Amino acid sequence: MSGGECRQMLAVTLAALLLFTYGLGAGSLWDQDEAKYTQVAAEMLATGDWWTLRWNGEPWFVHPPLFMWLQAATARLVGLTEATARWWSAVSQAVVVGVTSLLGRLLYDARTGWLAAAVAATMLQMVVQARLAVFDPTLLAGMLAALYMGLVAHATASRRAQHWAWAWAGLATSAKGPIGLLLPAVVLVALGMRARRLGIWRASLVTGPLLYAAVGLPWYVVETVRHGWTFLRPVVGYYLITRFVGVVEEQPGPWWYYAPVLAAGAFPWTALALPAGVYLARRASASHQVILLWVGLVVVFYSIAGTKLPNYVLPVYPVLAIGIARFCLDALADAPGTRRLFQVSVGLLVATAVFLVVGLLAFGARQYPAETAALLPALLPALAVLAAGPLSAALLAILGSRRAALCALLLTMVVATPVLVHVTLPAVERQRPIPRLAALLRGQMQPGDALAAVQMRTTPSLVYYAGTRVQFLRTRDDLAQALCAHSRLFVVVPDGLYRSWFAAGLPPDVRTVGQEGTYRLLRKDGPAPCAGTRPASPPRP
Repeated sequence: MSGGECRQMLAVTLAALLLFTYGLGAGSLWDQDEAKYTQVAAEMLATGDWWTLRWNGEPWFVHPPLFMWLQAATARLVGLTEATARWWSAVSQAVVVGVTSLLGRLLYDARTGWLAAAVAATMLQMVVQARLAVFDPTLLAGMLAALYMGLVAHATASRRAQHWAWAWAGLATSAKGPIGLLLPAVVLVALGMRARRLGIWRASLVTGPLLYAAVGLPWYVVETVRHGWTFLRPVVGYYLITRFVGVVEEQPGPWWYYAPVLAAGAFPWTALALPAGVYLARRASASHQVILLWVGLVVVFYSIAGTKLPNYVLPVYPVLAIGIARFCLDALADAPGTRRLFQVSVGLLVATAVFLVVGLLAFGARQYPAETAALLPALLPALAVLAAGPLSAALLAILGSRRAALCALLLTMVVATPVLVHVTLPAVERQRPIPRLAALLRGQMQPGDALAAVQMRTTPSLVYYAGTRVQFLRTRDDLAQALCAHSRLFVVVPDGLYRSWFAAGLPPDVRTVGQEGTYRLLRKDGPAPCAGTRPASPPRP
């Protein structure tokens, strides 16, 4: 890597890190994933076992541990807070932006690298994922670095670059599994076959996989030795194979699931994505083909998978940003074939703003009507800023100032971020009762007390913020058994369920000791255990 490449990568990485870490600790951890992964890191510190991951006191055989290792290591040094829990997501995403600049420079030139990094850093889903304590940015950082080094090896036949590609793929695997190797490998193999350069990889055909295994597979080996099929069955059989061929954790979706996801996630650059794709597809260029192949592969791969989540297509955005940057630079130079496509983009900018505002409000009114109504005064300023970006860009482009139009799009998320942090998030936080409920619990619970939650399996933040193990109960019989098993038991019950189950009154020795939002906190003080009743054990996660 030359000095110019290093300086460019460092500059865009630091700039992205400033954007991603602004107000990073604002707001409590979200259910499901943020609270669960952070609790895994907390239990790693509590038990001293950094290999067998645990959640709510039970082995958690789901994902590799790299991200939780980073969380736990940081927490050991400076404590575990919302900001430190999210720190490595922000760092990883900033690295993604830096690698995007290198990819843009490798495929085209330095100007493309600069603009591609700026576009990637200001895409909505890139910003959002950078500010959540989830491991998708860490996976993407390793995966994108593997692709970059693989392309360097493809161009130079460098054995050293090949080894770096294998190592980065191993790092991605240690973050979220073999997908960290699969996607870059498929693209690089396809490119090698097309250019008849696949043979260059013979130089690392033995040492490369060994290096990949040394970096990416130790956790799989250690846990297989420790737990055997108890580990392999869920990790490989369920969460790897079944996730693709079937539906895991009730997360299905139609084949077109990712069309609206990508439209929203690429905001405010959505209007330029389709014209840029058309522009690249019309021109025979190896660099164009890399972009189209990567974007197409990721979208098709996850579209045919049975389990679907918005974060799965995160790898699309940085490479899509390179394509958008190349199209914009060619349009600024009035290159052949860009004028009409850029005019289409201007029209789509207005549609983008309408899609964002109307779509979000309609979704909120349908799925969360009460919360959306309560949050509307705090949502409107953020929506106004987000809509103003593409609308201003469209107006500037119509007036003939294309560079100013691009600047308006670049500034959209930069301006929206402090509005979201200081106006929207505090209002959202007031609608989230679990942290306040957990604080009430911590003030009342004594050593030896037990905690249960009724029909709240999708609320792992209760485990994290209460700082104790939670029995998750489903039925009245489960609750009766738990009440009999403990002389002092706290129970969290959703308000609707409370009115249904206890319309005739609370059980003996049980009283209401608090309420936050739509949750009631009950406490049972009485003799235990009940005669003839076996103590209840919490269901396995």
